[in-house]
Amino acid sequence: MKYLFALFLLSISLFGYAAELEQKQLPKLPALTLKMADGSSLNTKDLLGKPYILHFWATWCPYCKKLQPALDQIHQQYQQYGLQVIGVSFREDEGADPQQSLISRGHHFKTAIKADLIAQRLGIRGTPTTLFINMHGQVVWLTTTSNPNNEKLKANAAKLVKS
Repeated sequence: MKYLFALFLLSISLFGYAAELEQKQLPKLPALTLKMADGSSLNTKDLLGKPYILHFWATWCPYCKKLQPALDQIHQQYQQYGLQVIGVSFREDEGADPQQSLISRGHHFKTAIKADLIAQRLGIRGTPTTLFINMHGQVVWLTTTSNPNNEKLKANAAKLVKS
């Protein structure tokens, strides 16, 4: 099952916009419980009905640092429409503080921590990997871009809030 989901994610990445697929063909994100940096838990089942972005990253990743200002801009621009950007930190160095890393760089989105098993379950291998998830819990776009000027970032975020 996890390999099938990983294959779906890879196909979305390779073939671009998943919006061209019928909704019933889009892969649904399995229910996940994320351990947040503040000690709380976030279950993706609780996000059904709202669009969100999961950004898999690590504090040591220079490509993640390059992309995150654009994700923070999306977070601030679309949060009034219910869109959330959620960092998902994995493969961290000992003693890393992912939330403090985001705060120190002026970013406003929260992050889950110690998510190695979740990344493995989803077939996420590298950083950054960013999933755009619609209000039905379906992954509509997956990207490994680190380009903060990639127009597809904003275009896909806008599609999430309009669907």
